[in-house]
Amino acid sequence: YIEIQHAIPVRVAKASEMQQYLPPELELPNVQLELDRILPLRAILERLKGISSTLYVTGNPNGQLILSTDGNGDSSGVGCSIRTVFDRLTPRMEACRPDASGACTVKVDSKKLAMCLQWQQQTALVSTASMCLVENESLVLHAMLNPPDVGFFTYYIPVHFLSDNP
Repeated sequence: YIEIQHAIPVRVAKASEMQQYLPPELELPNVQLELDRILPLRAILERLKGISSTLYVTGNPNGQLILSTDGNGDSSGVGCSIRTVFDRLTPRMEACRPDASGACTVKVDSKKLAMCLQWQQQTALVSTASMCLVENESLVLHAMLNPPDVGFFTYYIPVHFLSDNP
């Protein structure tokens, strides 16, 4: 029998501050893909973030996820482009916009996305994970912990504005 105690500071917030702690209100995603738990996204992102500070993430309803970078426009001065394609992911289009039928591309900070994938070092902790792409708004990474009744965590990663036609 082991007893563990933690001293966790608790701060009581005012009701007027509640809005600051709620998740952001977003449109329905254009594309939602269920990620394979052993998909090596983090390992690939660790290499890509050295080439470019930004990353293009493209998902489509066919279950394809594309990570691409263009080192030409980056301050690092590295002049190369890389494209990594993951096929056979499970699309979850029932939770997407009714008019969403094609691919969606978002541009994110590669270091922020790599930090959000730290859980991939311990894949047994997560039972399922999904990535939602909301054009010109956010990349949402949602993971259910293992066992599923323990809970979940969600990352909302801001994206760079790409076009006037979301």
